[in-house]
Amino acid sequence: MTDIRFGSVMRGVVFLGFVVATGTLWFSMNPEYTVLEALYMTVITISTVGFREVHDLTPYDQAFLVMLIIGGLTVITYTLSSVGHLIIEGSIQRYVGRQKMLREIDKLKNHYIICGHGRMGQILCEELRREGVPFVVIEGDHEGADRLGEMHHLVVEGDATEDEVLRKAGINRAKGLVAVVSSNVDNLYITLSAREMCRQENPDLYILARATDKAAGQKISRAGANRVISPYAIGGMRIVQALLRPTVYDFVEITTQGSGLSLKFEELTVGPNSRLDGVALKDSSIREEFNVIVIAVKKPSGEMVFNPGPDVSLQAADVVITLGDKEQIGRLAGALR
Repeated sequence: MTDIRFGSVMRGVVFLGFVVATGTLWFSMNPEYTVLEALYMTVITISTVGFREVHDLTPYDQAFLVMLIIGGLTVITYTLSSVGHLIIEGSIQRYVGRQKMLREIDKLKNHYIICGHGRMGQILCEELRREGVPFVVIEGDHEGADRLGEMHHLVVEGDATEDEVLRKAGINRAKGLVAVVSSNVDNLYITLSAREMCRQENPDLYILARATDKAAGQKISRAGANRVISPYAIGGMRIVQALLRPTVYDFVEITTQGSGLSLKFEELTVGPNSRLDGVALKDSSIREEFNVIVIAVKKPSGEMVFNPGPDVSLQAADVVITLGDKEQIGRLAGALR
């Protein structure tokens, strides 16, 4: 509908230009008028400002001016009406769209909140959408928020350091929050606000924040972040891996970057009612039944058992780190619930 209105505005501008050109041409045919005077007469006529005529008008000029006034006023009214409709309709559409989006956000549970849609935020949104994970973006820039809406992202416009904005994003129902704005100070405030707001309502909220240096990372951790990541440190380590261990690097890329293969790493939690609770790996048939490799087992205490032996037993609340086919991992996840 907006495209139709914009087309109407463009047609109105074209018609108005045609009327001005016609009037200018008419007066220019009279040798007494210069081109500027002809344009002047046309403009004061269709605008009805009532300035004096440059030269005396002939009866033919008077008849033409009557048609020029009628045509000019009609075209101007049409153009201004189209512009008004476009402005009002656009404002209403944006308002209705924002309200609809807020209602959708109110229905979300166990979603992720992305604070900041810079270069890192864009990658996060692309990967979360590819994984089919629900998320909400908080964006402070008005034009940026509009672009995100056009991309069909759920977005809350505002400053992520403000409690009200975090509340609109559903922080009390969220599973995790990612603070990746460009400023360490803003990430610190976001982390602190989110942790304080969720201390009672959502104490298990997982907060991941970005820091540009170690000192800032320590402060953000003390503010309540579960994990702080430095893009520069990660980028440097990946470059070293690609340089010294290119085959290992290629393998990690295949399993983590969605290269088109179904192979992936995944972490699965053993549920309290799982049939594998208390069962040793050698008796679990994970390898035979699901064709999935168990890389490690993380105990509730935080102990990480790498390359677990066949006698290691799975217990409720254990996190099993696996490598295998997406479909098979999905079947294993059902068995571990």
